[in-house]
Amino acid sequence: MIKILIMSLTLSLHLFLIATATDIRINWLQNYYYSSDRVLTLWGSLVVEDIEILAAYNDSRFIVFKQSWSKGNLSNTDWMFFNMFLGSFFYYFQLHIDDISEELEIKGAFITQCVAICPSSTDNPAGYAFKIALEGEDLVHLNVTEGVWVAGDYPYSEAVQKHLQKDKVTLVSIENMLKNQCHAMATKYSTAGKEALSRKIQPQVYITKKVDKAETEVICMVTGFYPKPINVSLWKEKKIEDVMSTVTLPNGDGTYQITVLTITNLIEQESIYCQVEHSSLKEPIIVHLG
Repeated sequence: MIKILIMSLTLSLHLFLIATATDIRINWLQNYYYSSDRVLTLWGSLVVEDIEILAAYNDSRFIVFKQSWSKGNLSNTDWMFFNMFLGSFFYYFQLHIDDISEELEIKGAFITQCVAICPSSTDNPAGYAFKIALEGEDLVHLNVTEGVWVAGDYPYSEAVQKHLQKDKVTLVSIENMLKNQCHAMATKYSTAGKEALSRKIQPQVYITKKVDKAETEVICMVTGFYPKPINVSLWKEKKIEDVMSTVTLPNGDGTYQITVLTITNLIEQESIYCQVEHSSLKEPIIVHLG
């Protein structure tokens, strides 16, 4: 299973090779659903910083370029070859996962995830990572600095760790992929998407209220901003209110949104406001209720 995965990752990295310095990080995530009747389904994505640039849905042969610049310098011949390889990879991966699930006596349906994390700098081996999870739990991960597999807390972790540690060829392949090729891939995409990666879009801020008996629910919605990091707070009479918040969610256009709310018994709405701090702003946005 792991050998086939490495072949896929290695080929992907070779196709996007270039040598220009930059400072970004990429995540290559693959999810595999193995049904109880032994049918394998794949979906996944490749993310540069916080921008999803490639996605695979249901079958490894169907790759979608999520950004206009994400195909880079791939020729049609390269892409045809890549698709042919992914088809065979999908077939052989299923054979490997059959063997391992039988060896470990894993019954029923399950999901496994594989992720490679690659920073642009080659000077920090600890910044590179290769992780494998089962049902969302840490199964094993590679200690790149020491070149050893480390078991997680999942019931199958120790068995998988021992299995992988014996396979020196796979270990060397992963280390080479992380240390030698990830930097070139990250640099390629940083160059191809330089404008997209460095863009800054100011947030739109909306504040509303919902009155219920003696309490007032104050809601601040912030949307349309990029990049992702943002600080949103609700204030009442120059004091920060305790708030509940959603996670920062993606919009369909590549920007983000977040909503925060608080419960207050103060009805004088002119004293309540939402404050937003973001890298696209020279100073915070302040929007008063009403």
